[in-house]
Amino acid sequence: MDTVITIVVFGVVGLSGLIAIGVLFRGDHPHDQIGAGGLDVSAGPPRVPGGPPEDTPAMREDDIRQMLEARNRRRRARGQAESDVDGELRALLDDRPAPAERQRDPSVEAEARAIVTARNARRRRRGEPEGDVEAEVAELLERVDPA
Repeated sequence: MDTVITIVVFGVVGLSGLIAIGVLFRGDHPHDQIGAGGLDVSAGPPRVPGGPPEDTPAMREDDIRQMLEARNRRRRARGQAESDVDGELRALLDDRPAPAERQRDPSVEAEARAIVTARNARRRRRGEPEGDVEAEVAELLERVDPA
């Protein structure tokens, strides 16, 4: 009886060893497949037949309205005055005002002017011609806060 158990144990160990060697030389690396299940973020979003729906302006408006209404519910729960959802929605969805109508923060303009002044000082030290301060300030402000 001892010889049968010995033969079975050695047979199982030998077969397991052959399987392990076969997996080792199969070609692909098992460690590369770790995390390749449904939660793998490197694979990108899951493929859905038909693809995700495109965001339409109506969907965007509906999302913003829902957020504004939720904020009003929180205000109402705290005992604060509610805001006009439709007015805020129009203000958020309207195009930005034209540059002539827009008022910029004076500190932003002062910072842009300081940047341009420092730029001109560096140009002066290198012997290059200085730029137009007002034009460069306007260009920098437009680049930072386009209309």
